[in-house]
Amino acid sequence: MSEIYVCDASLLTPLGAIPAMIRAAVDAGLNSYQLCNLPGTEEQKLTFSAVPDAAFDVRIPQLLPGMSPPQIRLLKLASFSLLDLKPRLPDLSLPLFLAGPESYYQGCGVNQAFINNLVKTTGVELDYTHSRYCAKGRAGFMEALDAAFNYFYTTGADYALIGGIDSFYDLRTLGILHEQKRLASEDTGDGFVPGEAAAFLLVASAHTKQRLQKRPLLKLHKPALAHESGHLLGNLPYRAQALAPAMSNALKNVAGSVSRIFSSENGESHYTSETSLAVLRNQQRLIPDCPIYRPAECFGDLGAAFPLAAIALASVDIHTRNGNTLVTASSDGGLRGAVVLSAC
Repeated sequence: MSEIYVCDASLLTPLGAIPAMIRAAVDAGLNSYQLCNLPGTEEQKLTFSAVPDAAFDVRIPQLLPGMSPPQIRLLKLASFSLLDLKPRLPDLSLPLFLAGPESYYQGCGVNQAFINNLVKTTGVELDYTHSRYCAKGRAGFMEALDAAFNYFYTTGADYALIGGIDSFYDLRTLGILHEQKRLASEDTGDGFVPGEAAAFLLVASAHTKQRLQKRPLLKLHKPALAHESGHLLGNLPYRAQALAPAMSNALKNVAGSVSRIFSSENGESHYTSETSLAVLRNQQRLIPDCPIYRPAECFGDLGAAFPLAAIALASVDIHTRNGNTLVTASSDGGLRGAVVLSAC
């Protein structure tokens, strides 16, 4: 199986929850940056891109043993987005292929208590046997998507859920990034603005196309993965070699040229250089002067939610433009991934 269909989507970002409005804001160059206190302090300020406060009004269980404040914040983001999608889900137990935050310290991100409370809050019935969690940050979605392809191939199932949730609003994570001088500030010229988001896709296998009640948002081709040995969480020299083959292998899964790229670049030169090299090495598959969209310039680094946000933004006009759309993502831990989107 080389393609699956996105039947529906939900999205929560610092610029809102409606893809068309978010896309308009991105195209206009608006941003959601704001000056915030570090979590748990009243002193040090940082530039952060937070989701609208209304998202945190979602009702979650009062008692949440085994969950930290950052995990509870992430639960609220995920619950808001999944509840939005729930009325449009089939009445089935669905596997969830979920991408979440990278592990900057032991115990951060998603655990079993998180999943249990997400199910309790939303009422969405999950197929735990086939569900998978990828704690790989930005490119984690590509791994989750690859697992969904394998699920469809081995089971012959019709539907699945794919999600991406992340939030940098975590004192320990921000402290680590601040110490490494990776956060954007007046004193750091090579940093990024941390953000947060949650998104979910209802996807269908290729054999269901004739039975779908409405036109899919778009088509996802099989993703490609690679690993950068000289990544930011390791000690080996950085060579910027992995994104190019990931892009090349993703392009092998589809015919035609790419007319735009959505990149997870966040403002750090580490990622800008590898994108430039990957584009150069794959230029024969791109239209001349292929535009590269870097939405982090508008809503900050969304981590594991970025590729899903890019897919939602691309869906706004994918049926009225020529060529394919390429989404690329690079994680701090070395995972690199790319996927091609096309109209149905």
